[in-house]
Amino acid sequence: MKSQTARIEQLRLRDLLLLDHLDQTGSLRVTAERLNVTQPAVTQALQVLENAFGVTLVQRGRRGQRGVSLTPAGQAALVRLRIARQELMAAHAAALTPHITTLRVGALPLAMFHVLPQALARLRVAMPNIHIELNESTVSGLWRALADGQVDAIVCRLPSPNEQLPLSAGIVYHTVSAGTERLVLVAGRAHPLASKRNPSLESMTRQAWVLPPTGAFTRMVFDQVFIRAGLKPPVASITSLSFHSNLQLAAASDLMTVAPESAVRTYERALKLKIIPAEWGEQSSGVVLAFRESSLNNPAVVALQDCFQYL
Repeated sequence: MKSQTARIEQLRLRDLLLLDHLDQTGSLRVTAERLNVTQPAVTQALQVLENAFGVTLVQRGRRGQRGVSLTPAGQAALVRLRIARQELMAAHAAALTPHITTLRVGALPLAMFHVLPQALARLRVAMPNIHIELNESTVSGLWRALADGQVDAIVCRLPSPNEQLPLSAGIVYHTVSAGTERLVLVAGRAHPLASKRNPSLESMTRQAWVLPPTGAFTRMVFDQVFIRAGLKPPVASITSLSFHSNLQLAAASDLMTVAPESAVRTYERALKLKIIPAEWGEQSSGVVLAFRESSLNNPAVVALQDCFQYL
């Protein structure tokens, strides 16, 4: 009798992708149509997959009921299989450019004003042939991208309790920056509120805004300032995740925006920006470097971790 390891090693790529198709379609028939095979072939492939894993991965509909759904074991396996699929695509890309090492890094825009640029500069010295794919997103977007295998590492805040993003198993993280960052409201110097000494929050609700998307940490903090004052938060005329873009838009128009004070100070003189006084506290700017435990076998991820330790 073959060992379980041997049975797993004999699985084909199509077998490993089967769970993802079944999770999306909820149907053996539709999955068979997707894969351009017969339904009995899908059933047989599923039996081979479950035999290799040694557990029931898919719950078939009872007699008289249609459809299938993943069992808890199937859902747990699917998380890892989706990562494996992304890693396979990354392996293909690496094979096409063997002289270049690609590292996919996700980052909060806030991190670009702190330690990440310095760490990447060190990394490029340590690995001259590295190609870095930098993707900015929200806290929730980054943690999901890491869990799904879309990025190799993220530089991000830990999720807050109200964001309801439990950390996935097999994720390693280390604090790389601690402290606080003051968020400020900003407008161009020609904006009507720029000449006001202490404009009210109520007056700000009537202004046009360029804001981070709903769900972004900065947007949540911004909205809470108005909610605590009993006001409805302003509606964004333009939605943009990039602090750089938002400050440029505010400088060139009648739009207001919200950004970390460090970002505003960087552009304040060149773009002729004005910080608009508003009462709110400092926010935590602590960020972590997080990656999957399996990435400890990736020399580029290990090198990035080392670069942060020297900052």
